[in-house]
Amino acid sequence: MTDQVSSIQTLYAVIKQDIIDQDLKPGQRLPERELAERYNVSRTPIRQVLQQLSMEGLVEFIPYKGAFIKDLTIEDFREITQLRAVLEKLAVEICCESTDETVGEQLEYIIRNQQTAIDKKDVKEYIHLDQEFHHAIVKASTNKELERFIELLNQKSYLSRVRTLTLPGQMERSIEEHRDILTYILLNDKENAGKKAAAHVEEALQRYIEIHNIIAKFT
Repeated sequence: MTDQVSSIQTLYAVIKQDIIDQDLKPGQRLPERELAERYNVSRTPIRQVLQQLSMEGLVEFIPYKGAFIKDLTIEDFREITQLRAVLEKLAVEICCESTDETVGEQLEYIIRNQQTAIDKKDVKEYIHLDQEFHHAIVKASTNKELERFIELLNQKSYLSRVRTLTLPGQMERSIEEHRDILTYILLNDKENAGKKAAAHVEEALQRYIEIHNIIAKFT
């Protein structure tokens, strides 16, 4: 790996994390010159990173206006949610069949840390742990293609899901759903684990519609 490729991948990771953390917010314009100054690089790697983020659905290019952080419409989010519900249900069902006993321990550890984040009212930390929880389940499926498709959908919808977790009581609601999913996984109850996983994903759509309507009232 050349130093140039390595530096671009590092820049990509930093900008992507800033988008996830909402230091760069949905709908925000991304002028290459300003980003180059912000990250102390030239405009060429900025342009390459924006193109890569565009392919992942995190950035969109609008003709004659430039690059913007992608802000999903309700219909966009609904379509992604329909697919995520099916695929994450499948991932949880496969996870129930896993003989790897460390999966349950890993999920329990994540949930404990999520509760700590809730106690500290640390939304950003909870969001990172939410990512870890879902990723751990998908990883346990040991299905690389399933993992790839879910990761792509999660990238496209992540910013919108982040916004739902800022709603009052949503972290508490989310962790209870995680506990229910874990309970059924530990019982190897594929049917109920799958139903809970699908419902958990679909719940995010209802919260997104709720927050979208709130924002619409003030714009």
